[in-house]
Formats: sequence, structure tokens, C-alpha cells
Amino acid sequence: MQIKAVDFFMYGVADMDKALAFYCGILGLSVEENYEGQWIEFAVGGTTLALIGPPHGTPSRPGIQGGGVVALAVEDVQASLAELQAKGVQVVSGPHDTPVCNMVMIADPDGNRIWLHQRKDGTCG
Repeated sequence: MQIKAVDFFMYGVADMDKALAFYCGILGLSVEENYEGQWIEFAVGGTTLALIGPPHGTPSRPGIQGGGVVALAVEDVQASLAELQAKGVQVVSGPHDTPVCNMVMIADPDGNRIWLHQRKDGTCG
């Protein structure tokens, strides 16, 4: 077996309206597909970020490690962080400056972790 690419990332959410307010209103993503309000897709570069609502989706639980994490490439981590903090988004970890990248972790209303990521060589994906 040879894995060719990532087709999508999926997060389970407890409240789709609250999740949409975060992903669309705060992060500025646009809904690409909406399947009866139970499965929502956002096109992010060449990948799809999907949200699945109750009863099929199970959000992460506070204090529990593991589960999926998505890293969203941004032009400027510090500027993105300042914008999100002005909207009340809390930082989970960082910001971190490594030899390869800058990144900071935030969370959606269900506690799903999201890295804002900026490669120092300017590439993404």
C-alpha cells in the first residue's frame, strides 16, 4: 500500500451552529459543501477540513490528549494570532519559533486543536 495524499481532516463537533460561527466567522473559512447540516466541508488549499455533527460526530473532551489536529498554513503567525486574540480566541500552546517554522495552537469551541503554521521557507502544504 502506498499513501498518495491526505483527502480530508475531520473533527466531531457538539453544536454545528457554534462550530460554523467559529470556522466561518472567526477563522474566515467558506463552506464548500453542506450535507444536511450534519457534515460540513471547507476547502483549505488542496485539502478538505470536514466537521461532523451529532449524533455521528464526537468532539474531543477537555483534558483528553490525542485525537486529530489540523495545521492551517498562514502568511504570518503573529499577525494571525493578534487577529484571533482580538476575537477572544484563547491560545492552547505557543507561539513557538523553531528553525523550520513558527506556530501557535488554538482550539475551536469543542476543544479541537488547530495549529496556525508558517514555514520559514514560504512553502505550505
